[in-house]
Amino acid sequence: MSWWEVAPGIVGLALLWVLPGYAVLRLLGFRGLLALGGGAPVTTGLAGVLAVVYDLVGIAWGLPSLLLGLLVVVAVAAALGRGLGTTHHPAGVEVGGERQLRTREKVWLTVSWAVGGGTLAAAMTHGMGRADQPPQAWDAVFHLNALWFIRDTGNASSLGGLAPMYADNVAPFYPAVWHALVAVAPGFPRVTEAANASSLVIGSVVWIAGLVALSRVVFPHRALPTVLVPLLAASYVTFPAIAVSMLAVWPYALSVACLPGTIALVIATLRGVLSWRMHLALALGLVWAVAGVTLAHPSGLFSLMLLALPLLTVLLARQLRRHARRGARLGAALVMVLWVVSIVGVLAFLVTFPPVRSIMDYQRGGQDSYLPALGSLLIDHPLIYVYKITSVNLVATLLVWLGVALTVRRRHARWLVVSLLAAVALTLLAAGPADQPLRVLAGFWYTQASRINQLVLVPAIMLAAGAGAWLSRAVARRLQVPVTAVALILAVALVGLSSGLRWTSQTQVMASTYTTYPIAWGTILEPEEIAMIDRAAQTLPDEAVVLGEAVAGSPYLLHRADVQVVFPQLSPIPGSPERTLLEERFDAWEDTPEVCEAVRSLGVTHVYADTLTFEDELNAKWEDTTPGLRNLEPQGPAFELVDRGGSASLWRFTGCDR
Repeated sequence: MSWWEVAPGIVGLALLWVLPGYAVLRLLGFRGLLALGGGAPVTTGLAGVLAVVYDLVGIAWGLPSLLLGLLVVVAVAAALGRGLGTTHHPAGVEVGGERQLRTREKVWLTVSWAVGGGTLAAAMTHGMGRADQPPQAWDAVFHLNALWFIRDTGNASSLGGLAPMYADNVAPFYPAVWHALVAVAPGFPRVTEAANASSLVIGSVVWIAGLVALSRVVFPHRALPTVLVPLLAASYVTFPAIAVSMLAVWPYALSVACLPGTIALVIATLRGVLSWRMHLALALGLVWAVAGVTLAHPSGLFSLMLLALPLLTVLLARQLRRHARRGARLGAALVMVLWVVSIVGVLAFLVTFPPVRSIMDYQRGGQDSYLPALGSLLIDHPLIYVYKITSVNLVATLLVWLGVALTVRRRHARWLVVSLLAAVALTLLAAGPADQPLRVLAGFWYTQASRINQLVLVPAIMLAAGAGAWLSRAVARRLQVPVTAVALILAVALVGLSSGLRWTSQTQVMASTYTTYPIAWGTILEPEEIAMIDRAAQTLPDEAVVLGEAVAGSPYLLHRADVQVVFPQLSPIPGSPERTLLEERFDAWEDTPEVCEAVRSLGVTHVYADTLTFEDELNAKWEDTTPGLRNLEPQGPAFELVDRGGSASLWRFTGCDR
């Protein structure tokens, strides 16, 4: 399936993600780019809550029910905005302090966004290949089948909605907001196309819109930093490419993409002295955005704390200073002390809270030195897997350094520097020696450097944009030429010196889990095998239940061919001794009566076999816990060949029939 065939679906998904939240924020009092950048976070928060509520009251999750719920929320926002008098601003009232962009500036921003976002989307689609090309990363298998189950069950709640992924043996909390929105997106025949399209929307729309909004409140009186933001964002491979391909952590990617827009709402809500009605209305919108970041992925709360705590402290200090000047010095001091104590208390609670501890205690190795990770940060080279260095991002790095120097000297938005240093420090801790005591601080993100590194980009892009604007003005003043001309030269230099906004690196990363064989960290599906799986919708009966080693490709049958499988994910299914037995002993079914009992209990009718090995040219993905299903070569009258594709094959199994 070509990308042109799903283009209407991509547009529909983008509108679904942005417009409802935009309408809510606009009606509450936010304006223009601020409402646009905060739209996706707010929609995400609303969808997450609606999914839980629908499950509790017995309403099936689908596009009509989602749109109806969002419409009700928009109506409530309209009533609140009208009641508080914030929908239409009085003369002279500025939210966030930003001035409106002039028509010419809007045109330049549109061009910049089209080039940056368009190049990013084009590189991603080129690396993925077809719109229906399946990703072959560990987490991708889980997320694709989770999408299928939401479509099948009509339950998208994060509180147990994905229980079918665990054979309904457990109903754990799992952040399902990304799944909830992507599963019901119109215009996609299968979830594969919807998931792939979501990568484009997250990167080229949600992420860039949030950064643009943030730049408007960080540099409220200047337009050039905002115009440069889309190009700078597209020059980084760290996000979204790594997140949606090699890591395949779409929920976390959504959370990261929502961060800059949410931080922009924080600034707009707390900056300046507005009426209590205006502050209240803006705070209501902010709450939904924060909910979106957190519900998209719980680590989003820690990401928000890491990047926004310096900002919140500065904004609070400014407000308290105003109150102190009016005579309330003691009250202001007490509030600041309470703020510091609250931060310490919350952190102390989190590091001792069992669910958080389970994340922080995740064991992950590191490197003996911090230097390799530091070098990767400087050139924006992926901190995961072994990729060839085909392009670097030194121009952006130099602009970031210049931005740090200017920010410190001019005392403007210095919280960005603090946030940048904090994110870099945690990235290095995660990537460095495992025996470093402070490394536990990186545990909020599973101690994975390639996840934390994505947070570096939020302050880095802001600092680089500010530096680029300052440099353009300084050179224009020195040469006595228009600033626009110098800015264009800077933009061309950024694109050219980054090898076309990192085109080769972007496509290399995306292709490594989609189309470049052997697939990074182990091949699951061969091209011929994908075709066999797609044919299974016709070659297998409706009541078929397929048993096969998960890492060999059998889980793909569920979401691509609507065929039931014993293992819908690559990780072991907890609380299922029958599945564990089949993983370990199915190859001995003739001599082990318990195996046939498990086969009958699970209703197995067919077997998925694959002879591709780790030593073969394509390097099959390997899992130690499934020796009973590995490299099966069915023989004898109990197996009847149904179809074959590459080294994989489908067989009707009757050996355990009574």
